[in-house]
Amino acid sequence: MSVHDTARRLQRKLKNSDEYQKYQDLREKVMEKEGSKKMLLDYQNLMMEMQSKRMSGEELSQEDKERLQNLQNFIEINNNVKKYLEAEYALSQTIQDIQKIIFSDIEVGIPEEELQPENENSAAADSEEYSETAEAEDSEK
Repeated sequence: MSVHDTARRLQRKLKNSDEYQKYQDLREKVMEKEGSKKMLLDYQNLMMEMQSKRMSGEELSQEDKERLQNLQNFIEINNNVKKYLEAEYALSQTIQDIQKIIFSDIEVGIPEEELQPENENSAAADSEEYSETAEAEDSEK
């Protein structure tokens, strides 16, 4: 069986899992009620906006924090949105767990310790070494 076939089997298993079924059911409930749908979309947009600010080093304003707190208070009251977000979190945790299992014993890339420069002058030495290596490879052609 190929790796792709195994991945497709895993996808089917995940789609049939209790976590995914619960997530889908709650998603349907939220999306069919316009108020719940708007609340969820507003929350997701606000979270993305705030994450973007954090990533760019921008401080969150008091107004941003109050908007988030206000929206979270409404979500706490709206049982469908609250349960949906909990189910979404549980599903994403399951997917993260699967990813950890898959990559737990697979080495990809160069180990971090190999990426550390040996000393301060290594850039100049490396440049010289690269030049010699390139010349040697060119002469082999």
